[in-house]
Amino acid sequence: MAPSWQATTGAVLNLPPPIGAPEAAGCLLGLALGDALGAPFEGSPPRGPEPIDRLLAADTSLRWTDDTHMMLALADALLARDLTVDPQHLGDTFAQAYRHQPWRGYGSGPPRIFAMASAGRSYLEAAASLFGGSGSLGNGAAMRCAPVVIAGWPDADRTWQLATEQALVTHSHPEGIDGAVLLSAVLRLAVATPAAAPLTLAAITADAPPLRSSALRAAWDALRTVSAAAEGTRDRQGLLELAGELGTSVTARTSVPAAIAVALHAPDDVVDTVRAAVGLGGDTDTVAAMAAAITGAHLGSGAIPPRLLERLESRERIASTATALARASQAKGP
Repeated sequence: MAPSWQATTGAVLNLPPPIGAPEAAGCLLGLALGDALGAPFEGSPPRGPEPIDRLLAADTSLRWTDDTHMMLALADALLARDLTVDPQHLGDTFAQAYRHQPWRGYGSGPPRIFAMASAGRSYLEAAASLFGGSGSLGNGAAMRCAPVVIAGWPDADRTWQLATEQALVTHSHPEGIDGAVLLSAVLRLAVATPAAAPLTLAAITADAPPLRSSALRAAWDALRTVSAAAEGTRDRQGLLELAGELGTSVTARTSVPAAIAVALHAPDDVVDTVRAAVGLGGDTDTVAAMAAAITGAHLGSGAIPPRLLERLESRERIASTATALARASQAKGP
């Protein structure tokens, strides 16, 4: 079934137009910018805006972490396989990226999976064996999932399938998978919502994300409740408070809904989104990356300050990858 989106006028829009390069680039560049700006503060306690403001005003290069590294690897793998996920090829692409630049800040899980795969196990088997056979419930599958929204556009079911398939290469726990599915749902909403229109969860009238874990379903319900309470008002503080309550650890159940709450709190400015994410402390690079991907997808690449893009590592490669994904998605059609 074609996706349906409730517009701010109350009309239902079927078959959205093909995804454009500005939205695609805004999503991927926003992710990389949030990652790079959040990285220096990873593991810090909640803080005021002064440290991030100093970084924003500096002229140093902005280098991203494994979040963007794996996002680009996922995009490359999708492009190489006609916008589908081949688990072994994707795993090999991740492993090759890791071997090339292992210093990007990878957690312990992916290198263990890569080592098992190099010894003959499939990536799916290796991922499922982690943590005593329960699989990883971390946010790694979510932090990199933005390309599947472009590849799957505009089909919701296809997007959920791609989000799940790419997650399983490293994350087999239902919460790890749900993190990717939930973030992809809100990224789809951001792409579908014109920059001049408010970003609101109430706009989703169909294609609700198929979440399988009770933790992520509860977080989704809380997000919708607090977001609805903020509708029609300028007071979005409740969303930031919800993000703080959810937490910003490396688990998908905390950081993914927290990042969504941050993006809904500051949906009109990518820099404000990053500032709010960093202020929460914790896994700042990943929370800021996910939140800024949402804001960037909503506002488009033109809303990202050029002075920051000029400092961002590999910005041309990221933008060209986004454009290639958008063109491939357009060619594939609904």
